[in-house]
Amino acid sequence: MIKGVFFDFDGTIADSSEGIFHTALYTIRALGITKEYSESDLRKFVGPPLRDCFRVAFGLDPSLIDDAVSIYREEYLRTGYRMMRLYPGIKELLGKLHADGIMTGIATFKGEDLVKLCLENLGVLHLFDTVHGSNERENRTKGDIIRMCVSDSGIADVEALMVGDTANDLKGALDASVPFLGVRYGFGFADMKELDGSPYADDADGIYRYICNRNGGEHDREDQD
Repeated sequence: MIKGVFFDFDGTIADSSEGIFHTALYTIRALGITKEYSESDLRKFVGPPLRDCFRVAFGLDPSLIDDAVSIYREEYLRTGYRMMRLYPGIKELLGKLHADGIMTGIATFKGEDLVKLCLENLGVLHLFDTVHGSNERENRTKGDIIRMCVSDSGIADVEALMVGDTANDLKGALDASVPFLGVRYGFGFADMKELDGSPYADDADGIYRYICNRNGGEHDREDQD
């Protein structure tokens, strides 16, 4: 039975592409780089840790990455974090999970304080029992972050479910020995092969149906309370 559901943030809970793309391009221009980048290039900026994003998406010289991270964070806190919206049905999904007695959490590579700010701005911070992200003082992997959520929730690995939209989320779930559900509305999994046979949902309703099926059906809620 699933007792705790942990979500990636960017591309799973919220469509934050506008703010991320704006801030990434702002940073590159501030560094004096005038090359044009396609949406395909910018989409590579979502998923990995921030430092890796500049290398993967833009091929940025390693000597510039510290400056890039500093510029990015300042601009994202100024404007970028406000440029996002919840995916359809997410707030309702979180409410239904709580009504069913299922714990919820965020496991993201986004900075921990920053993702809490984003969730508060979106009006859903109170719907999460635990929130963990990257930390400057620790070199956390996605698996580490997922394990922290599981530990906070006091449940077994097999009673947890990681929900995410990229291969980084899948790898983190595998590293943490937690079952995984992919979503195909975010930034990743355009190629079904990347799911590597994992189950997936196309929207928030699909996530809820999957959880209900795993827990014995939608009409068994009274037995779970």
